[in-house]
Amino acid sequence: MSTSESAIELHCRRTAAVAVEVGMRAGVDLAAVRRAALLHHAMPGPVPGGCAGGGIGARGGGGLGRLAWEVVCGEQARDIHGIVQISNLLDEQLEALEFEYRDMDDILDEIQSFAYFEGFDAALVDHLRAMRCRDFAGHLKLPVEAGSAHRVLRTLRADPDTSIQALEKIALSDPVLTGCLLGVANSALYGRAYRVGTVRRAIASIGLIAARRVMLAAAMKPVFAGPGMKRLWTHSVSSAPLTAALAETTGLLNGEEGLLLGLMHDIGSVALQFLPRETLACYRRLMESGCPQTYVEHLLLAQDHGEVGAELLVQWNFPEAFVEAVRFHHQPERSASSVAAMAYLAEFWSGTDEDMHSFGRVEVCLSRTGMTQEDLIELRTQDAALHALRGVA
Repeated sequence: MSTSESAIELHCRRTAAVAVEVGMRAGVDLAAVRRAALLHHAMPGPVPGGCAGGGIGARGGGGLGRLAWEVVCGEQARDIHGIVQISNLLDEQLEALEFEYRDMDDILDEIQSFAYFEGFDAALVDHLRAMRCRDFAGHLKLPVEAGSAHRVLRTLRADPDTSIQALEKIALSDPVLTGCLLGVANSALYGRAYRVGTVRRAIASIGLIAARRVMLAAAMKPVFAGPGMKRLWTHSVSSAPLTAALAETTGLLNGEEGLLLGLMHDIGSVALQFLPRETLACYRRLMESGCPQTYVEHLLLAQDHGEVGAELLVQWNFPEAFVEAVRFHHQPERSASSVAAMAYLAEFWSGTDEDMHSFGRVEVCLSRTGMTQEDLIELRTQDAALHALRGVA
Protein backbone atom coordinates (compact mmCIF):
# COMPACT_ATOMS: atom_id res chain seq x y z
CA MET A 1 0.00 0.00 0.00
CA SER A 2 1.37 3.43 -0.94
CA THR A 3 1.79 6.26 1.54
CA SER A 4 -1.08 8.21 -0.04
CA GLU A 5 -3.38 5.18 0.05
CA SER A 6 -2.54 4.65 3.69
CA ALA A 7 -3.36 8.29 4.48
CA ILE A 8 -6.71 7.97 2.72
CA GLU A 9 -7.51 4.77 4.59
CA LEU A 10 -6.76 6.41 7.96
CA HIS A 11 -8.83 9.43 6.98
CA CYS A 12 -11.78 7.20 6.07
CA ARG A 13 -11.53 5.32 9.38
CA ARG A 14 -11.60 8.57 11.35
CA THR A 15 -14.47 9.90 9.25
CA ALA A 16 -16.40 6.66 9.82
CA ALA A 17 -15.84 6.82 13.59
CA VAL A 18 -17.21 10.36 13.80
CA ALA A 19 -20.05 9.60 11.37
CA VAL A 20 -21.24 6.68 13.50
CA GLU A 21 -21.37 8.93 16.58
CA VAL A 22 -23.39 11.52 14.66
CA GLY A 23 -25.57 8.74 13.24
CA MET A 24 -26.35 7.50 16.75
CA ARG A 25 -27.72 10.93 17.58
CA ALA A 26 -29.53 11.34 14.25
CA GLY A 27 -31.25 7.94 14.46
CA VAL A 28 -30.04 6.42 11.19
CA ASP A 29 -28.74 2.96 10.27
CA LEU A 30 -25.27 2.88 11.87
CA ALA A 31 -24.00 -0.03 9.77
CA ALA A 32 -24.93 1.88 6.61
CA VAL A 33 -23.28 5.05 7.95
CA ARG A 34 -20.06 3.19 8.65
CA ARG A 35 -20.01 1.48 5.24
CA ALA A 36 -20.66 4.75 3.44
CA ALA A 37 -17.99 6.62 5.40
CA LEU A 38 -15.35 3.97 4.78
CA LEU A 39 -16.16 4.06 1.04
CA HIS A 40 -16.97 7.75 0.67
CA HIS A 41 -13.99 8.63 -1.52
CA ALA A 42 -15.05 5.95 -3.99
CA MET A 43 -18.62 7.25 -4.31
CA PRO A 44 -18.83 11.05 -4.63
CA GLY A 45 -21.61 12.60 -6.63
CA PRO A 46 -25.32 13.37 -6.27
CA VAL A 47 -27.55 11.41 -3.93
CA PRO A 48 -31.30 10.75 -3.98
CA GLY A 49 -33.30 13.78 -2.92
CA GLY A 50 -31.55 16.35 -5.04
CA CYS A 51 -28.61 17.50 -2.89
CA ALA A 52 -27.20 20.70 -4.30
CA GLY A 53 -23.56 19.72 -3.87
CA GLY A 54 -23.10 16.02 -3.34
CA GLY A 55 -19.34 15.60 -3.76
CA ILE A 56 -17.31 14.56 -0.74
CA GLY A 57 -13.70 15.61 -0.33
CA ALA A 58 -10.91 16.14 -2.81
CA ARG A 59 -8.84 12.98 -2.28
CA GLY A 60 -10.01 11.19 -5.38
CA GLY A 61 -12.63 8.55 -6.06
CA GLY A 62 -14.35 6.54 -8.73
CA GLY A 63 -17.41 8.74 -9.22
CA LEU A 64 -19.94 5.97 -8.55
CA GLY A 65 -22.51 8.61 -7.66
CA ARG A 66 -26.24 8.23 -6.99
CA LEU A 67 -26.49 4.48 -7.52
CA ALA A 68 -23.67 3.77 -5.06
CA TRP A 69 -25.33 5.84 -2.32
CA GLU A 70 -28.66 4.10 -2.93
CA VAL A 71 -27.08 0.65 -2.75
CA VAL A 72 -25.03 1.36 0.38
CA CYS A 73 -27.53 3.51 2.29
CA GLY A 74 -30.99 2.60 1.01
CA GLU A 75 -33.86 4.94 1.87
CA GLN A 76 -31.67 6.98 4.25
CA ALA A 77 -29.14 7.84 1.55
CA ARG A 78 -29.70 11.59 1.76
CA ASP A 79 -29.36 11.79 5.56
CA ILE A 80 -26.36 9.48 5.62
CA HIS A 81 -24.70 11.41 2.83
CA GLY A 82 -25.00 14.58 4.94
CA ILE A 83 -23.59 12.86 8.01
CA VAL A 84 -20.61 11.55 6.06
CA GLN A 85 -20.17 14.98 4.48
CA ILE A 86 -19.85 16.86 7.78
CA SER A 87 -17.67 14.12 9.29
CA ASN A 88 -15.35 14.34 6.29
CA LEU A 89 -15.16 18.14 6.57
CA LEU A 90 -14.44 17.89 10.29
CA ASP A 91 -11.61 15.43 9.72
CA GLU A 92 -10.01 17.67 7.12
CA GLN A 93 -10.16 20.63 9.51
CA LEU A 94 -8.61 18.64 12.36
CA GLU A 95 -5.85 17.44 10.05
CA ALA A 96 -5.03 21.08 9.29
CA LEU A 97 -4.67 22.22 12.92
CA GLU A 98 -0.89 21.91 12.87
CA PHE A 99 -0.77 24.49 10.06
CA GLU A 100 -3.43 26.85 11.43
CA TYR A 101 -4.84 26.35 14.91
CA ARG A 102 -8.55 27.10 15.17
CA ASP A 103 -11.06 26.92 17.99
CA MET A 104 -13.47 23.99 17.70
CA ASP A 105 -16.53 26.24 17.82
CA ASP A 106 -15.16 28.21 14.86
CA ILE A 107 -14.60 24.97 12.94
CA LEU A 108 -18.17 23.81 13.56
CA ASP A 109 -19.58 27.22 12.65
CA GLU A 110 -17.72 27.10 9.35
CA ILE A 111 -18.89 23.56 8.57
CA GLN A 112 -22.46 24.64 9.29
CA SER A 113 -22.07 27.59 6.94
CA PHE A 114 -21.17 25.15 4.13
CA ALA A 115 -24.55 23.39 4.37
CA TYR A 116 -26.37 25.11 1.51
CA PHE A 117 -23.48 24.91 -0.94
CA GLU A 118 -22.48 21.35 -0.03
CA GLY A 119 -26.04 20.04 0.03
CA PHE A 120 -26.50 18.78 3.59
CA ASP A 121 -28.86 19.67 6.43
CA ALA A 122 -27.20 22.32 8.61
CA ALA A 123 -28.96 20.88 11.66
CA LEU A 124 -26.74 17.80 11.45
CA VAL A 125 -23.83 19.88 12.77
CA ASP A 126 -25.76 20.30 16.00
CA HIS A 127 -25.15 16.59 16.66
CA LEU A 128 -21.40 17.32 16.62
CA ARG A 129 -21.97 20.15 19.07
CA ALA A 130 -23.99 17.82 21.31
CA MET A 131 -20.93 15.57 21.64
CA ARG A 132 -19.02 18.38 23.35
CA CYS A 133 -18.49 18.21 27.10
CA ARG A 134 -18.56 21.88 28.00
CA ASP A 135 -18.46 21.55 31.78
CA PHE A 136 -15.65 19.00 31.93
CA ALA A 137 -13.43 21.28 34.02
CA GLY A 138 -15.74 20.67 36.96
CA HIS A 139 -15.23 16.91 36.65
CA LEU A 140 -11.46 16.86 36.35
CA LYS A 141 -9.45 15.63 39.27
CA LEU A 142 -6.62 13.27 40.10
CA PRO A 143 -6.68 10.14 42.27
CA VAL A 144 -6.20 10.70 46.00
CA GLU A 145 -2.69 9.24 45.62
CA ALA A 146 -1.70 12.37 43.70
CA GLY A 147 -1.41 14.31 46.96
CA SER A 148 1.32 12.00 48.23
CA ALA A 149 3.08 12.11 44.86
CA HIS A 150 3.02 15.89 44.93
CA ARG A 151 4.63 16.00 48.38
CA VAL A 152 7.45 13.66 47.31
CA LEU A 153 8.07 15.53 44.06
CA ARG A 154 8.10 18.88 45.86
CA THR A 155 10.60 17.61 48.43
CA LEU A 156 12.94 16.07 45.87
CA ARG A 157 12.78 19.10 43.57
CA ALA A 158 13.59 21.43 46.45
CA ASP A 159 16.95 19.80 47.19
CA PRO A 160 18.85 18.33 44.21
CA ASP A 161 21.76 17.42 46.52
CA THR A 162 19.76 15.27 48.90
CA SER A 163 21.88 13.02 51.14
CA ILE A 164 21.38 9.30 51.65
CA GLN A 165 19.89 10.04 55.06
CA ALA A 166 17.40 12.53 53.63
CA LEU A 167 16.38 10.18 50.81
CA GLU A 168 15.95 7.39 53.31
CA LYS A 169 13.63 9.55 55.41
CA ILE A 170 11.49 10.39 52.38
CA ALA A 171 11.37 6.77 51.22
CA LEU A 172 10.40 5.43 54.63
CA SER A 173 7.43 7.81 54.68
CA ASP A 174 5.76 5.89 51.84
CA PRO A 175 5.55 2.09 51.40
CA VAL A 176 5.45 2.46 47.62
CA LEU A 177 8.81 4.26 47.59
CA THR A 178 10.32 1.71 49.96
CA GLY A 179 9.11 -1.25 47.90
CA CYS A 180 10.30 0.20 44.62
CA LEU A 181 13.77 1.05 45.92
CA LEU A 182 14.24 -2.43 47.38
CA GLY A 183 12.82 -4.02 44.23
CA VAL A 184 15.26 -2.18 41.97
CA ALA A 185 18.23 -2.79 44.25
CA ASN A 186 17.49 -6.54 44.30
CA SER A 187 16.66 -6.82 40.60
CA ALA A 188 18.58 -8.96 38.14
CA LEU A 189 20.06 -5.75 36.73
CA TYR A 190 22.49 -5.57 39.66
CA GLY A 191 23.16 -9.32 39.92
CA ARG A 192 23.67 -9.36 43.68
CA ALA A 193 24.85 -12.44 45.54
CA TYR A 194 22.95 -11.25 48.64
CA ARG A 195 19.60 -9.56 49.17
CA VAL A 196 19.46 -5.88 50.16
CA GLY A 197 17.10 -5.57 53.09
CA THR A 198 17.10 -1.88 54.10
CA VAL A 199 16.28 1.36 52.32
CA ARG A 200 19.65 2.90 53.21
CA ARG A 201 21.56 -0.04 51.71
CA ALA A 202 19.31 0.05 48.65
CA ILE A 203 20.10 3.73 48.07
CA ALA A 204 23.80 3.20 48.65
CA SER A 205 23.95 0.20 46.35
CA ILE A 206 22.25 1.77 43.31
CA GLY A 207 23.66 5.26 43.90
CA LEU A 208 22.10 8.60 44.80
CA ILE A 209 21.29 9.64 41.23
CA ALA A 210 19.56 6.37 40.35
CA ALA A 211 17.79 6.34 43.72
CA ARG A 212 16.36 9.82 43.19
CA ARG A 213 15.15 8.84 39.74
CA VAL A 214 13.56 5.64 40.98
CA MET A 215 11.83 7.59 43.76
CA LEU A 216 10.53 10.21 41.33
CA ALA A 217 9.01 7.47 39.21
CA ALA A 218 7.75 5.53 42.21
CA ALA A 219 6.01 8.62 43.55
CA MET A 220 4.03 8.88 40.32
CA LYS A 221 3.19 5.20 39.95
CA PRO A 222 0.11 5.18 42.24
CA VAL A 223 -1.37 8.08 40.26
CA PHE A 224 -1.47 5.77 37.23
CA ALA A 225 -2.83 2.80 39.17
CA GLY A 226 -6.50 3.09 38.19
CA PRO A 227 -8.43 0.74 35.87
CA GLY A 228 -7.15 0.87 32.30
CA MET A 229 -4.14 3.03 33.22
CA LYS A 230 -1.37 0.43 32.85
CA ARG A 231 -0.66 1.35 29.22
CA LEU A 232 -0.37 5.03 30.12
CA TRP A 233 1.98 4.30 33.03
CA THR A 234 4.13 2.01 30.90
CA HIS A 235 4.37 4.73 28.24
CA SER A 236 5.33 7.39 30.78
CA VAL A 237 7.98 5.33 32.55
CA SER A 238 9.40 4.10 29.23
CA SER A 239 9.62 7.55 27.64
CA ALA A 240 11.13 9.23 30.73
CA PRO A 241 14.70 7.95 30.12
CA LEU A 242 14.56 9.28 26.56
CA THR A 243 13.32 12.66 27.79
CA ALA A 244 16.12 12.72 30.36
CA ALA A 245 18.71 11.92 27.68
CA LEU A 246 17.28 14.60 25.37
CA ALA A 247 17.37 17.14 28.20
CA GLU A 248 21.02 16.42 28.97
CA THR A 249 22.06 16.41 25.30
CA THR A 250 20.31 19.67 24.42
CA GLY A 251 21.08 21.37 27.75
CA LEU A 252 17.49 22.60 27.92
CA LEU A 253 16.94 20.89 31.29
CA ASN A 254 19.08 18.77 33.57
CA GLY A 255 18.64 15.02 33.39
CA GLU A 256 16.40 14.76 36.44
CA GLU A 257 14.12 17.54 35.20
CA GLY A 258 13.91 15.77 31.85
CA LEU A 259 13.05 12.53 33.58
CA LEU A 260 10.30 14.24 35.54
CA LEU A 261 8.94 15.81 32.34
CA GLY A 262 8.73 12.35 30.79
CA LEU A 263 6.90 11.00 33.83
CA MET A 264 4.49 13.94 34.07
CA HIS A 265 3.79 14.86 30.44
CA ASP A 266 0.59 12.77 30.21
CA ILE A 267 -0.81 13.60 33.65
CA GLY A 268 -3.78 15.19 31.86
CA SER A 269 -4.76 11.78 30.51
CA VAL A 270 -5.11 10.54 34.08
CA ALA A 271 -7.49 13.38 34.88
CA LEU A 272 -9.59 12.63 31.79
CA GLN A 273 -10.52 9.26 33.27
CA PHE A 274 -12.87 11.26 35.53
CA LEU A 275 -14.91 12.72 32.67
CA PRO A 276 -18.70 12.27 32.80
CA ARG A 277 -19.69 8.70 31.96
CA GLU A 278 -21.36 9.52 28.63
CA THR A 279 -18.42 11.61 27.42
CA LEU A 280 -15.90 8.98 28.54
CA ALA A 281 -17.83 6.25 26.69
CA CYS A 282 -17.83 8.34 23.49
CA TYR A 283 -14.12 9.11 24.00
CA ARG A 284 -13.27 5.42 24.17
CA ARG A 285 -15.50 4.44 21.22
CA LEU A 286 -13.87 6.99 18.95
CA MET A 287 -10.37 5.88 19.94
CA GLU A 288 -11.23 2.20 19.49
CA SER A 289 -12.57 3.04 16.01
CA GLY A 290 -9.31 4.58 14.81
CA CYS A 291 -9.24 8.20 15.99
CA PRO A 292 -6.02 9.34 17.70
CA GLN A 293 -6.33 10.45 21.30
CA THR A 294 -5.66 14.17 20.77
CA TYR A 295 -8.06 14.19 17.80
CA VAL A 296 -10.86 12.90 20.05
CA GLU A 297 -9.97 15.38 22.78
CA HIS A 298 -10.17 18.35 20.43
CA LEU A 299 -13.57 17.15 19.24
CA LEU A 300 -15.06 16.46 22.68
CA LEU A 301 -13.20 18.96 24.88
CA ALA A 302 -11.78 21.59 22.50
CA GLN A 303 -8.32 20.95 23.98
CA ASP A 304 -5.98 18.00 24.39
CA HIS A 305 -4.63 16.21 27.45
CA GLY A 306 -1.46 18.30 27.35
CA GLU A 307 -3.47 21.45 27.95
CA VAL A 308 -5.45 19.72 30.70
CA GLY A 309 -2.25 18.46 32.35
CA ALA A 310 -0.67 21.90 32.23
CA GLU A 311 -3.48 23.33 34.33
CA LEU A 312 -2.95 20.61 36.92
CA LEU A 313 0.78 21.39 37.06
CA VAL A 314 -0.01 25.07 37.58
CA GLN A 315 -1.90 23.99 40.70
CA TRP A 316 1.19 22.02 41.75
CA ASN A 317 3.37 25.14 41.31
CA PHE A 318 5.62 23.69 38.63
CA PRO A 319 7.86 26.20 36.80
CA GLU A 320 6.31 27.97 33.81
CA ALA A 321 8.77 26.44 31.33
CA PHE A 322 7.78 22.97 32.52
CA VAL A 323 4.07 23.80 32.32
CA GLU A 324 4.49 25.20 28.81
CA ALA A 325 6.25 22.03 27.65
CA VAL A 326 3.46 19.80 28.97
CA ARG A 327 0.78 22.09 27.55
CA PHE A 328 2.13 21.96 24.01
CA HIS A 329 3.89 18.60 23.79
CA HIS A 330 1.37 17.64 21.07
CA GLN A 331 1.14 21.13 19.54
CA PRO A 332 4.70 22.49 19.51
CA GLU A 333 3.86 24.92 16.69
CA ARG A 334 1.71 26.89 19.16
CA SER A 335 4.67 27.67 21.41
CA ALA A 336 8.13 29.17 21.01
CA SER A 337 9.37 26.88 23.79
CA SER A 338 12.32 24.68 22.87
CA VAL A 339 11.41 22.45 25.83
CA ALA A 340 7.98 21.88 24.29
CA ALA A 341 9.73 20.93 21.04
CA MET A 342 11.94 18.52 22.97
CA ALA A 343 8.90 16.98 24.65
CA TYR A 344 7.26 16.50 21.24
CA LEU A 345 10.35 14.72 19.93
CA ALA A 346 10.33 12.38 22.92
CA GLU A 347 6.63 11.66 22.34
CA PHE A 348 7.23 11.05 18.63
CA TRP A 349 10.25 8.83 19.20
CA SER A 350 8.50 6.74 21.82
CA GLY A 351 6.27 5.41 19.03
CA THR A 352 2.83 6.22 20.43
CA ASP A 353 -0.17 7.09 18.25
CA GLU A 354 -1.66 9.79 20.43
CA ASP A 355 -1.88 12.22 17.52
CA MET A 356 -1.74 12.20 13.74
CA HIS A 357 1.80 11.68 12.51
CA SER A 358 3.49 14.84 11.26
CA PHE A 359 7.00 14.81 9.83
CA GLY A 360 6.68 18.58 9.42
CA ARG A 361 6.42 18.97 13.18
CA VAL A 362 9.36 16.62 13.66
CA GLU A 363 11.58 18.68 11.36
CA VAL A 364 10.63 21.95 13.06
CA CYS A 365 11.29 20.48 16.52
CA LEU A 366 14.61 19.00 15.47
CA SER A 367 15.69 22.40 14.19
CA ARG A 368 14.48 24.21 17.32
CA THR A 369 16.40 21.87 19.64
CA GLY A 370 19.51 21.60 17.45
CA MET A 371 19.01 17.85 17.06
CA THR A 372 19.03 15.51 14.05
CA GLN A 373 17.25 12.21 13.47
CA GLU A 374 20.63 10.51 13.81
CA ASP A 375 20.98 12.09 17.25
CA LEU A 376 17.61 10.61 18.25
CA ILE A 377 18.65 7.17 17.06
CA GLU A 378 21.85 7.37 19.08
CA LEU A 379 20.03 8.56 22.20
CA ARG A 380 17.63 5.65 22.01
CA THR A 381 20.54 3.25 22.41
CA GLN A 382 21.97 5.17 25.38
CA ASP A 383 19.11 4.85 27.86
CA ALA A 384 20.44 1.52 29.20
CA ALA A 385 21.98 3.51 32.07
CA LEU A 386 18.45 4.17 33.32
CA HIS A 387 17.29 0.55 33.51
CA ALA A 388 16.83 1.03 37.24
CA LEU A 389 13.85 3.21 36.42
CA ARG A 390 12.23 0.46 34.38
CA GLY A 391 12.42 -1.79 37.38
CA VAL A 392 9.72 0.38 38.94
CA ALA A 393 7.16 -0.26 36.19
